[in-house]
Parts: sequence; C-alpha cells; structure tokens
Amino acid sequence: MADVRARVRERLQADLPSPAGEGGSPDAAVLTDVEALLRRACDRAGSGRLLLQEFLGRPDAWRLQRALVVQTHRPGLTGRLLVGIKRSVLLPLLRWLFEYSRDNFERQQRVNEVLFACVQELATENARLRARLPPESR
Repeated sequence: MADVRARVRERLQADLPSPAGEGGSPDAAVLTDVEALLRRACDRAGSGRLLLQEFLGRPDAWRLQRALVVQTHRPGLTGRLLVGIKRSVLLPLLRWLFEYSRDNFERQQRVNEVLFACVQELATENARLRARLPPESR
C-alpha cells in the first residue's frame, strides 16, 4: 500500500503546476505539507463549527437548504387547498428533480465546509508565521 501511495504522490507531484515562475514541479516536502494541511481541514470540517461560520451569522442564512418544504403565505382554506394541490400533484411530478438537486446540495455543502476549514487552517498558519516575525516587519 505504501508503494501505491508513493506512486500516486509522484504522479500528482509531476502533474501539479510549478509555483509562480519557478521551473519544475513543487518540492516533495511542500507537497507533503499541503497534503497535511488539507487532511487537517477535512477532519476539522466534519467536527463541528468553524470560526468562519461564526462570522457568517445564522446558519439558515448561508447553509444550503436540502429539504423540500411546501408551504403558503395565504391564510385559511385557500392556503390549505393550494398546499394540498402542490403536495399531491406537483411534488410527485418534480420528485426526481428534487432528489437530483438534493444530492448536489449535499455534495456542495461538504465542499463548502471543507473550504471553510481550509481557510481557517491557512489563516491560523498565517497568524503563527506572523507571530514569529519581529514586530517591526509585521
């Protein structure tokens, strides 16, 4: 298994673009650091709340809605009648579209969470590096 991982890493390293204007592919140590950062971000994404999520406000304001809610703003019998029609006629006709979209929404939500975690990891690493600099060069 280690041999397979090494071959995959070599192929990945050869396929990656070179850093801004430099010749060749990225250094193996740099690739290892990037892989470690992305793994930490993926692990953190599933572990709960992230700092960036706190800045975005209420989760219902930015989180993708994956549930189909049939409701109306009309009061009384008219509203209940329209909801009944939507549920009995429109919902069965559009269920395939809803199922397809829900799968895509779930994938997109996972990508968003991983990207949030990546931004947090990079910001944390940047803060650590800035703390090492002398005060006059910050």
